[in-house]
Amino acid sequence: MILEFLKPIGAPFVAIKNKIMGVKTQAGNLKIEAGVVKGYGQQAGGMVGAANDKLGGAQAAAAGAAQGAQAQMQQLGGAAGAAGGAAAGGINPNPPIRTQGFWVFKKKFCSQCNQQLDVSWDACPYCKQAADQQAAAAAAANKPKAPMKTQAFMLNAPGGAAGGMQLLGWIVPMQGPQRGELFTLSPATVIGKDPSCNIVLQDSFMSSKHAEIKAEAGIWVLKDMGSTNGTFVNDKRVDKQELVDNDMIMFGKCLVKFKSL
Repeated sequence: MILEFLKPIGAPFVAIKNKIMGVKTQAGNLKIEAGVVKGYGQQAGGMVGAANDKLGGAQAAAAGAAQGAQAQMQQLGGAAGAAGGAAAGGINPNPPIRTQGFWVFKKKFCSQCNQQLDVSWDACPYCKQAADQQAAAAAAANKPKAPMKTQAFMLNAPGGAAGGMQLLGWIVPMQGPQRGELFTLSPATVIGKDPSCNIVLQDSFMSSKHAEIKAEAGIWVLKDMGSTNGTFVNDKRVDKQELVDNDMIMFGKCLVKFKSL
């Protein structure tokens, strides 16, 4: 009887309790669903990461293949360049000249042999000499061999250097249209404005065959060949004169610098 009497009184509390339990149940269900969604998200993230790893690996492989192909092309290009250099003679007779410093501190160097050059030079005589020797050696190697014959050799012959020593000499115009050009001297070099001369200088005051520079007993000797306007060495008129490195020579009105090794 008492319980039946209390039911109407406790009914609101039971309803509230049921509401609370329902809310907790819904919250639990939502939490479970959120966990499932989170799990799906993590799984999807893992799949994306794996895809990125595979993509990165593919890109790395492609980059490696490209680098390998590039290296192979460079090797082929280097081989082709070496072959081209060998075909061209190997030594460049006129390599570029680089300049360092400025004003009175300016210095010139050959970009091929790295030798320091005189500031008045616009070309490297060392590489020119080496290229000429290489060309001569190649021509001699390709020349058909003649039958062996008895040969006579003369040491210290006229025009040769003493003791078999090789002289190297050049003249360099200091002004005019040929300024800076290097003219290599042979054992006997005729200088003038006639085309038949060994060295032809463009100067109207020069004679057709103005002078001769000759190697005699290990020295260079300059001899005037009866020119009209004379030959001068360091502002002094001469008929015959031994030359030393850095002498200034005037043929007519053409000033040149003498260099030797």
